[in-house]
Amino acid sequence: MPTQRHMFLGFVLVSLCAAAAANAQTAPARGRGAAGNTAPERTRTLTVNSDFLQLPLVRGGGRGSLLRFTVEVDGKVQRSVNVAFAKDGEQPDNVFSMDVREFKGQTVTLRYRSEDAGVLDRLQLGDKFFTDPKIYDGPNRPRFHFSPSFGWMNDINGSYFQDGVYHIFFQYNPANPNSGAGRDMHWGHAVSRDLVHWDQWPVALYPNFAGDVYSGTAVMQREPIPGLNEGVKLPAPVLVFAATSPFSQHIATSPDGGHTWRRFAGNPVVKNMGQGDRDPSVIWHEASKHYIMALYVGGPDTYRFLRSTDLINWEQTSSLPGWFECPEFMFVKSAVTGEELMLLYGCYRSPRGAAEPFSSDSAYVLGRFDGKTFTPVTKIRNAHQGPNYYAALFFANEPKGRSIMMGWARNTRFPGEPFNQCASLPLLTQIKAINGEDTLCFEPAEEVNALRGQPVMTLRGVTTAEAATKLQTLARESPLDVTVRFRPEASGAVNVNIRSIAFSYDATSKRLKMGTKSTQLHPGETIDARFLIDHGIVESFWNGGEAAYSIASLHTDEGPAFAISGKAVIEELVVYPMADIWRK
Repeated sequence: MPTQRHMFLGFVLVSLCAAAAANAQTAPARGRGAAGNTAPERTRTLTVNSDFLQLPLVRGGGRGSLLRFTVEVDGKVQRSVNVAFAKDGEQPDNVFSMDVREFKGQTVTLRYRSEDAGVLDRLQLGDKFFTDPKIYDGPNRPRFHFSPSFGWMNDINGSYFQDGVYHIFFQYNPANPNSGAGRDMHWGHAVSRDLVHWDQWPVALYPNFAGDVYSGTAVMQREPIPGLNEGVKLPAPVLVFAATSPFSQHIATSPDGGHTWRRFAGNPVVKNMGQGDRDPSVIWHEASKHYIMALYVGGPDTYRFLRSTDLINWEQTSSLPGWFECPEFMFVKSAVTGEELMLLYGCYRSPRGAAEPFSSDSAYVLGRFDGKTFTPVTKIRNAHQGPNYYAALFFANEPKGRSIMMGWARNTRFPGEPFNQCASLPLLTQIKAINGEDTLCFEPAEEVNALRGQPVMTLRGVTTAEAATKLQTLARESPLDVTVRFRPEASGAVNVNIRSIAFSYDATSKRLKMGTKSTQLHPGETIDARFLIDHGIVESFWNGGEAAYSIASLHTDEGPAFAISGKAVIEELVVYPMADIWRK
């Protein structure tokens, strides 16, 4: 099977990573192709006899505009991406292995505009999925958070577990790290057996004649359905995603355990309903014997609920106004009453003039669902505090029955690296009874603990002043996992500083502040907190996950590696070094 570590030996790529890093801060963002480009259109016809079409790419910065490259079968676009190809003799910044296994034995036409008459003739077929093995060595790449080898990523898509393997997909532009969300969107694909060490597999879904491949979900097909997963052992995953020309909902299945994906011949399964329909979330609802889809539809912002018995034919049953993008719908149990409920998660914006204005990019509400209509039983509340956390999904078919969520660490930055953006850690979500209310809490999945080394520091029963000198010895560039439990005095503040990040807990009001955010906590006599400190990102969890944060932060930013001050006794503070997931 192809993994992150396979190399395509047909290209000699000396200093590929260095070249990509040199361009990373200077290459401008590019659009979807040069308007009015007058270069001649080049075509090449070939018979596919290998797994991958190897594309030697450069990033621009004075090398010309990105132009649309397509692979066509019988005149219909099957692959589409805007790229800048390396010139004859020019060192590429990266080689993108475009998966063409679907077309083996068929004749395809390559199409591209260029003044270079030989640009398409230099493209080679090969059976190796290329990744430069040094690409993970960059000094600003996160050491224990997932990031793509090269290119742009955003939303997490279609997470599921099957046959011992966790799969994540993500919005991906494999050709241009500076593209931004929504441009040339593919579904990137990575797998793990332990939720923390990831191998990047070939792209699962490509833009084609139906447009870009926007966000979606995975659902496990339970029973045989003609045309879906035929001959495959069930339950098996079905990917549900949005296409953009026009916006509509599509499905795809895999004949080989997730290595390759085939779109359903009858797509779209949900035709356009409004403005920018996208981000379908699909579950099986046992009580009504239906698959249920929560779908964002704009004009105005609304989540619509649809149902189907076969994942192909859908009917709308209800809607909820005010919700925007990236819905998730999950079975939960009330920690207060024990009642079986549904969790609706996503983004919410209250209407103008609302009595209690509310806006959140990570919101949730609990309610009852009868198979057609969701009826809230709680207020809409903030979930994850962000600010660099968005578009999170639960894993379908999680083997331990847990609700494990991963999100996009939006607006993280990694200067000089050949990729852009990363993912959060896998987070365990639980409904806990806090202050008499059902509260959605986030904590790192237990698998994250396996990355810890032996503690480099353990402090017990000390004041913050006594801890200060010892904490100063921590290296700011070291990836760390810091756990602390402290007993604050009755009044005053306790402060935690990590680089330029500042948390402040007020013992009188029991409010936690970080930047402009202020969150009410409900602790006992002591407060626990955990800080996972990586290159480019810090994740923090307070009071059993009542407050969770994902914060963009370079290890080169000013400030301490970790510091705690104020009026408190530290009952226990432990500092663990964290392993590098890219060094196996």
